[in-house]
Amino acid sequence: MKIKKVFLSIMIIAVMLIGVCSFVACNNTPSGDGVTSGNGETTQVGYTIVAPDGAPALSIANLATGISTDKAQYTLNRKVVSSSIISTEAVKRDVDMAIVPANLAAKIFNTSGGYKMLAVVTNGNLYVMSSIASDVNSLQDLKGNMVYSIGQSSVPDMIFQTLLKREGIAYEVGENPSEGKVTIKYCFDGSEVISQLALAKAKGQLAFGIYAEPAVTNSKAKGFEEVFDLQSLWAHSGDEGQSGYAQAVLIARDRVCEDSEFVEKLLDSFVANESAILQDPANAVGNIKSIYPQSALQANMTSQVIGRCNIKTVKADTAGRTYYENTLKAVMAINANLIGGKLPADDFYIA
Repeated sequence: MKIKKVFLSIMIIAVMLIGVCSFVACNNTPSGDGVTSGNGETTQVGYTIVAPDGAPALSIANLATGISTDKAQYTLNRKVVSSSIISTEAVKRDVDMAIVPANLAAKIFNTSGGYKMLAVVTNGNLYVMSSIASDVNSLQDLKGNMVYSIGQSSVPDMIFQTLLKREGIAYEVGENPSEGKVTIKYCFDGSEVISQLALAKAKGQLAFGIYAEPAVTNSKAKGFEEVFDLQSLWAHSGDEGQSGYAQAVLIARDRVCEDSEFVEKLLDSFVANESAILQDPANAVGNIKSIYPQSALQANMTSQVIGRCNIKTVKADTAGRTYYENTLKAVMAINANLIGGKLPADDFYIA
């Protein structure tokens, strides 16, 4: 009798273990794995692409949800997350493609590999605003004032610091302005920068803020004045006539890049999206809010504002790589650790 009970217990445990193992196996299948039907029909593959909220999210607003190639039929699941957690989302196992800050893309490759860079998709959308009307003609005129900025240790931050260095302007991080220097105070986001400018304005004090579209246009109603377009300053500072800098890029896991026809059609969809978001801004914003209701993008965005978000696909060909690396070199000159210590190797770029 005891032998039967022991045997029965062993069988129950075995069944439970089989169930647990099956569950783990099923839940560790990468989202990019295909499923082929038994009768030899086209392989069905599902991919997830994640983008941070804000202007970069516009680059996937009208992205194709289905792409067919000779190898497979692909479905794309668009996902938008808070910009503060995009670095965490980008390295999750279930994310096949991601739009990430330019420096983060390089750092992920240099530290862990597994991804390739397909294109730059956001080319800078930052502007310098003043709290009150001011006679500002060059960056030299910022000396002796506070500059509140978003994105500490981000690409835009490195671009601004590089511009100051090229002009021979001393700068520091602090709470109070210093004579002859630009004093930078970093804020959590654009709304905090705007709050700081509003406080300065209420006191009749001159202060400056660096933040992005579409918040820039929305804040002009508060009486703030636009004094500089960082993208134009960068273009005029020697970046071979480019209209901006590589702010956010599209990366994809190695397995995604195995079907070159898919990659080509995907990038074509990114290019098509550029004109679509300009032609129908409301639809573009609506598409983002349908997958991320709490998006900071506002329904009343105009084509002009979206144009200033600088959504343009620069593919990772020879010219695109040079453009991207020019941005990385600016980051390296200030803090090489932000890109993993070196420029990415050749195999980071899609062939």
